[in-house]
Order: sequence, then C-alpha cells, then structure tokens
Amino acid sequence: MKERAITTILKLVTDRSSALFRQYAGELPLTEAQCRVAVYLASKNGEPVSQRQIEAHVGITHPTAKGLLQRMEEKGFVRTAFDSTDKRVKHVYLSELSLDLQEKYGKAVQQVESILLKGFSDEEREQLRSLLDRLYANSQV
Repeated sequence: MKERAITTILKLVTDRSSALFRQYAGELPLTEAQCRVAVYLASKNGEPVSQRQIEAHVGITHPTAKGLLQRMEEKGFVRTAFDSTDKRVKHVYLSELSLDLQEKYGKAVQQVESILLKGFSDEEREQLRSLLDRLYANSQV
C-alpha cells in the first residue's frame, strides 16, 4: 500500500482541527483566522503589535491582513493606531470585547490540541512543533 503524501496528511489534519475548533468554540463572532489574530494579540499582553508582525505570525499576506483587521475593527474586536514616530507602522490592539472572548478561544484551542496530541509525550510534542516550524519555514521561498 502506498503511503499518503505529507501534503495530504497536513491537509487532513488542518481540516479536522478546524472542524474540532468550530465544534468546541461554538458560535463565535469571529472567523477562525480572526481568532488566531486575537489569540496572538492576547499573548502580547497589551504590547503594540504591528500589522507586519501579525502577517508573519499568522502566515497571511498584507492585503489579507489589512482586510481581516479592518473587519475586526468594524466589529469592535481590535483598534488600530499608527506609530507616533513612524506613520508607516500600524499597531493593532485587542479591545475589551476581544478580551472577554479570549478565555473561550483559549479553551477551544486547548481542547483541540488535547485531542490531536493524545498519547504524545512532552518531548514528542516539542519535536512535532519544531518539525512543523521547519516545514513552514521551508515553505517561505
């Protein structure tokens, strides 16, 4: 029997993790991509985060980030402000509305990871994270 291609396995895992996230997060006012941005911003504890940092962390293009952040701002989940010394840099901050939802998002992510990594040792989890980070870095050509 021929082994599955790695890209096929990655797609299957991505699709399943997205379905699990929707299942555990329930009805959310944000899309999955917007949730990833909100979780990243929350991890920065109120520090200014540039749109470029978000693009790099979430793995999206500038136009995608611009539209995503604009919709989040319209919904009241983030606020943006240009840097006082460099007007080319736009900083993004979570609003109180997003902070209220943060616990729910975090729990959903933990539940999904718990399911996907069932039976993995701490060492295996770290090894997987490292391998996936390398895989992603290699894709940035």
